[in-house]
Parts: sequence; structure tokens; C-alpha cells
Amino acid sequence: MTSDSLLQRILQESHEMGTAEARVARFVSTQPNQVLHMSMAKLSEECDVSDPTIMRFCRRFGFQGYQDFKLYLAQSLVPSAPFAYEQIVAGDSVENIVRKTARNSLNAIQRGLEDIIPAQIEAGAKLLNGATWIGIYSSGISEITGVDAEHKFQRLGLRCAAVNGRKKQWLHAETSKPSEVALIFSQSGHTKQMVEVATAVRARGARVVSITAADSPLASISDVLIAVTPYERTELLTPIASRLNHHLVVNMLVTSMAVISGSEFPDQLPALDSWQTDKI
Repeated sequence: MTSDSLLQRILQESHEMGTAEARVARFVSTQPNQVLHMSMAKLSEECDVSDPTIMRFCRRFGFQGYQDFKLYLAQSLVPSAPFAYEQIVAGDSVENIVRKTARNSLNAIQRGLEDIIPAQIEAGAKLLNGATWIGIYSSGISEITGVDAEHKFQRLGLRCAAVNGRKKQWLHAETSKPSEVALIFSQSGHTKQMVEVATAVRARGARVVSITAADSPLASISDVLIAVTPYERTELLTPIASRLNHHLVVNMLVTSMAVISGSEFPDQLPALDSWQTDKI
């Protein structure tokens, strides 16, 4: 049962409920996110009903109690694929901008959870972890993700560099060594520059890990593919949501590499970082 079907059932069955339960149904169906942060006592107060009424309401839909109902509601309210991007338009209020930005981001993360294959993350982490040097290649707005990867890899003690700019990328690619690995970011996998870099790197005996679309030219010439589904119209629009999953893959790789290297705190970069920062 999805969140939509649950909320639909609540609305449908509310006509058969007594007055008190109907008030609960009305509140839950119109304010489901608010319910997640409310105790049973608070919900009872909000709906002007007793605790037993709340329990009766939950059991009507097959839940043992209020906490079970809330847990299911929380899990089912996470958006699921297919990805739906709500475009922000000129007439949108600030409230709509906040809502759409957050919902688009949640949708992107949920799609990543469903699409990303753990075995690909593992294969990429192992190859990167064994490299003597990692060249991180990207173009356009993906360069931000490349710099993020460089920063995090360096904090793991890896030798790496984010290589930006066509001429610089070509120079590094043509002088690659067999012990090195190129990490390439491309939303579509069709960017000529990135395909040419991958081809040059492999011609020199180095390996390629690409974070890109499956069944793309870049994917076909990669040693390890980490497939991330591209979003519609990414050649025309570059919303934050379309880039989130590449950042998530970086975090997945970093944590996996930390586990491979035997780090005691694999998911906490500060614990791996010997640098000290001055604070006021």
C-alpha cells in the first residue's frame, strides 16, 4: 500500500466513520507531514478526540498502534520513481519555491536509491583505492562535483586532482600511466570531450571509472560504470536536483573506500582528517 492509496483509503472511509474519527481522518489526510512530528496526545488534542479514538483509527487501517501508523506514513511519504521535476516559474511564491526545491531534491535522492547498483559502487571503490593517482575529469557544472570528489579523496590520503579545462585534461589523459585511474563525471555520457578523455586514458593503459548514464558512449568504454539515470532536459536545464545523485555517489565511494582501507570511522571524514582548523 503506497502513501497515496493509504490517504485515499482514509478519505474514502472517512464517510463511514463517526464524528470523532472523521476529524482525525480529515487532519491526517490534509496534514500528513505534520502528523509525523506529533505525539498521540498532541494529535488527540489537535483533533479534539480521545487517545482511544486515535488507536481505533489506526487499527481500522491494519496498524497495531499509533507508532506503527506513523512509521508507515513516514516511509511511504518519501517520493518514488518515476522522477517528476516541478519547474519553478516566474509567478511562484517563495513558499512554492521552497516546496518545489525540497520536493525535487527528495525525488532525485529517492530515484538514486532505486537506481544505483551497490556492486558498481563497490567495484569503483576498489579500483580507485588501488590507484597510484586519480585524475578527476568533468566539464561544465559537473566540475563542482569533481572538485568535491578531489577534496574528499585527498582527505582519505589519496593522490588525486580535479583536472579542468579541455587542454589540461587532454595533456593529463595522454600522459596517463597504467597504475592510474580516471574518474569521469558526465550526466548524459554523450559529451564528446569526456569520451575522448576516456579513450586517451585507456590507450595509455590506465583505467576508467565513469559516473554517467547507462548505455551511453562513455559507459561503453569504461572499465567500471556507476550508472546514474539522467534526468529529462538536462541539456537545457541544470537544476540542483539533477546533480544531487552524482554528489551522493561521491559520498558512497568515499565511505566504501574508507571501509576497504580499514578506517575505524568510515562515514565521518573529520575523524579521518589530520588537519586542524582554527576556530574563533
